[in-house]
Amino acid sequence: MRVLTDEDVERTVSLRETIEAVERAFALYSTGKVQMPPRVHVPVHEHNGTILLMPCYVPEMNVFSVKYVTVYPNNPSKGLPTISATLLVSDPATGEPKVLADARAATGMRTGAATAVSIKHLSRSKDGTLGIVGCGYQARWQLRATLEVMRVERLVVHDVVRSRAVDFAEEASRRHGLDAEVAEDIKSLATTSDVIVTVTTSTEPFLRAEWVRPGTHISAIGAFTPQMAELEAELVASAKVVVDSREAAAAEAGDIIQAVQRGLMRWEDVHAELGEIVAGVKRGREGDDEITVFKSVGLAVQDAAVASILLRRVGSD
Repeated sequence: MRVLTDEDVERTVSLRETIEAVERAFALYSTGKVQMPPRVHVPVHEHNGTILLMPCYVPEMNVFSVKYVTVYPNNPSKGLPTISATLLVSDPATGEPKVLADARAATGMRTGAATAVSIKHLSRSKDGTLGIVGCGYQARWQLRATLEVMRVERLVVHDVVRSRAVDFAEEASRRHGLDAEVAEDIKSLATTSDVIVTVTTSTEPFLRAEWVRPGTHISAIGAFTPQMAELEAELVASAKVVVDSREAAAAEAGDIIQAVQRGLMRWEDVHAELGEIVAGVKRGREGDDEITVFKSVGLAVQDAAVASILLRRVGSD
């Protein structure tokens, strides 16, 4: 069995092929060609943490994977990453474990890839201003993946810790040659952005409907429990909402759950799974003025997409 570090994963798998694999994986999932049990979700209340186990078998990608991931929002104050993860990849023909990989980078890549796929199918145009709320590790993958599918003419960022936003903007300018700036508040970011990515661990909605311009696309990826939310309920209820999984969203997508609980929308109002749009089962954006929201809680099939590439590249070594 090969053991890989995050650096090994980044050298082995490109972001572009991750996006292509995740796009295919979404379509396979939404057309019933994936075996993916609900993820095991273990809250660790006394330490403000969450432990997740995420198994998935994708016959058409010839891969079985299971990811162990932890999310501890208080870790940065201890000099530790918010997210830690490990990915075990097996050959489904024999059940033999082939790869054990650090999965922080893989998680970043596949989560960024989901946003890229949503932009490809739901954004009004493929150029303009990108706004990112939350400037931690995952935000960097969101930016890199978005740059694969969108020509970012201007980048606007915001974080509750201003120094993080400043560092992120400077890094984006230096590394990607972008016109990047720090927004003083979320309102100013929202009112000038064509695409907005929210990547936080917030338990309080902060993106308001009145700030979002017609035609904006939003990828909301930070909230993954019923108690968490980044978008106010009125915004969710008034938008065309696309999810990664209806089943997972009903259990974990606080942004939508809270809108439904307040009677502002029904679950039937969720337009589609992203994989249904990729597969041509449902339509994506249908008008320039539509506000589209892709609400992702993260699926094991995305990890399996990365795992399938790792298995092909190094699993036989």
